[in-house]
Amino acid sequence: MAGSRVFVLRFVVGVLDTNMYLLYDRETRDAVLVDVGGDPSEALEWVSRLGLSLRAVLATHGHFDHVLGIPRLGRARPPAYIHRRDLEIVELSVGWYSRHWGESAEPPEFDVLLEGDARLELGGLELEVLHAPGHSPGSVSVYAPSVGALFSGDTLFSGTVGRTDLPGGSEEDLAESIRKIYARVPLDTAVYPGHGPQTTLRRELRANPFVEDALGGLRLPQ
Repeated sequence: MAGSRVFVLRFVVGVLDTNMYLLYDRETRDAVLVDVGGDPSEALEWVSRLGLSLRAVLATHGHFDHVLGIPRLGRARPPAYIHRRDLEIVELSVGWYSRHWGESAEPPEFDVLLEGDARLELGGLELEVLHAPGHSPGSVSVYAPSVGALFSGDTLFSGTVGRTDLPGGSEEDLAESIRKIYARVPLDTAVYPGHGPQTTLRRELRANPFVEDALGGLRLPQ
């Protein structure tokens, strides 16, 4: 997807077909990677081909399928961000992956621990991070106003929402997070979820029963 100058590329990676995204500004050449859940080599090829400067690696939450590829970025990788409340989830989830798939994996290290909501200025990219617990305690959704894109992680999908039966999950928190997203982000924003196809907030408002239940009579910005 392209805005006036900011582009999004999607790569499907890892054992659970996670959507990893490369967001970049074609003028400043600044870029960020979102949810490096598997082999990042194809994304890194595009970084090199386009002459981009990676400014950050953002994890929408700590489940292994969204963070397992971070160590493969190498020692020269940019700072990695995650919400503080998901640090324990990273340890639990990567350990579960190692036991279940029989492959040794070390939890990635993170350089920046987010607290609550945050505004990030990463070179020419300005991002709004919305703390959106429910799928996990430290889940976040990342809004890029310049391109009208929301990286929703496993909070919101096309036609459904994230599961809440994993450690730290909460159905009540997820509903509150859905309400927060719809109150803060324009309806025509494109939604780039952690798995599955792209959608929009407006489309989910009309077609997603979980969103309808969460919102109730909430008045929304148009």
